[in-house]
Amino acid sequence: MNKLFTPFDEIRNNALRLAYQVYKDGFVPDVIYIPLRGGAYMGNVFSEFFKLVRKNERPVFYAAVVARSYSDIHKQDKVMIDGWTYNPEHLRNGDKVMFIDDIFDSGKTLNHLVEVILEKGIPREDIKVAVHDYKDVKFKEHLPIQPDYYCRKFELNSEDDQVWIHYMSHELVGLTREEQDIQYLNNDPGLSDVFDFINSLD
Repeated sequence: MNKLFTPFDEIRNNALRLAYQVYKDGFVPDVIYIPLRGGAYMGNVFSEFFKLVRKNERPVFYAAVVARSYSDIHKQDKVMIDGWTYNPEHLRNGDKVMFIDDIFDSGKTLNHLVEVILEKGIPREDIKVAVHDYKDVKFKEHLPIQPDYYCRKFELNSEDDQVWIHYMSHELVGLTREEQDIQYLNNDPGLSDVFDFINSLD
């Protein structure tokens, strides 16, 4: 499996371009939801952009949702929502909703979250999904909700095509010592104490 390191400033810049594309397409969200924690970095950029777009109007609500996937006793994949900081019960007809996440992989969590909003009576055309990375898995059945916007798309025709995307805006898990050196310590040797401590936790 290939590993792709994505610097935080690349994510920021791509998110800014994507927010502008959404605006040019005529979609201005009333509510931005980010699934924690992956969507937070891109969501901040979108929130700042649309804050400026709507500075003289009703502000865009910026909210988080905590959701997680798990397998039940029948070995079926389920999604559990632990909470919303802006409850979908408050949504009104005509509200435009946007979900923002770092990656669309299996898509189970985002599909579940969008379904919740659809059940509140918000039509699909008023709901948009934006992600930094879209894994278009050709060898598995597609779920109904696929990203409307993305920065990068990876077409995966088999398991051999899988790519591990490491977001340097926040991820630390899964780094080898060599990757720590190349991606962090070569640029900032002052982080050596931090990584010495992290490695001592193995």
